[in-house]
Amino acid sequence: MATVAVAACSDGVQPSGGGGGEAELTALCQELQLGLIRGAAKDGIPALSNPNLIPADHRDVDYLLPTDRVIGIEIDGEYLAFPHNVLWWHEIANMDELGLAVTYCPLTGSSMVFHRGIVGGDEFGVSGVLFKNNLVMYDRAGPSVEESLWPQMLAGARCGPSGGRDLAMYPALEIEWADWVALHPDTRVLSGATGFERDYTRYPYGDYEVEDNIATLDPLDEFDDRRPPKERVLGIPYRDGGGIAFPFGALRSVGDLAAI
Repeated sequence: MATVAVAACSDGVQPSGGGGGEAELTALCQELQLGLIRGAAKDGIPALSNPNLIPADHRDVDYLLPTDRVIGIEIDGEYLAFPHNVLWWHEIANMDELGLAVTYCPLTGSSMVFHRGIVGGDEFGVSGVLFKNNLVMYDRAGPSVEESLWPQMLAGARCGPSGGRDLAMYPALEIEWADWVALHPDTRVLSGATGFERDYTRYPYGDYEVEDNIATLDPLDEFDDRRPPKERVLGIPYRDGGGIAFPFGALRSVGDLAAI
């Protein structure tokens, strides 16, 4: 991976405001600075700007298999699907008319949808920085405004002038494409004609997401070996820190009881 320089985390930047405490934010900002050497070029993974949404039976949806996973949302009575296949290559879809950023990090397998009101509707881009293997976004505030870094799974800015400000999340779910269409046949979905030359039928990280593959791009100090290292989980964060994870394998084993 190439070394990058991101303006949002230049030397001397101090985070400001927000929860978690100044010392914690400062330490996290320093970790993000160190993360620059593990990243890729800024915008080397190009976020999408207001991509086209098309009917499920459109010819430009031929990149999707029935078992492919999508992020599904409902807004004002309309159902929209954002396939992992496209987000493997772009990680962020800025939906300007909706005021949302739909995000997916292939390295952590995390899907999150955010309101963009806190950045005045500005788009988010892919910074190239990784924090604990997770996507770190930056706000495209314009050349005259210093950017901030927003780790996806922390759902807020942790470096730069917006440090400590949190993003409001929008309800979303993950589901296989065939099941989503069966539930919502009138859905619209991201077009495969994005204007980029990408093969949306191909996962670009080899065997990275195989459940028993312990390798991570940024090596981790320790693993919890109670579950397969790459098993997907439903994660629910607590307001005061920490959280709980429901492994998909465990949910499958209890069947309908998982809904209780």
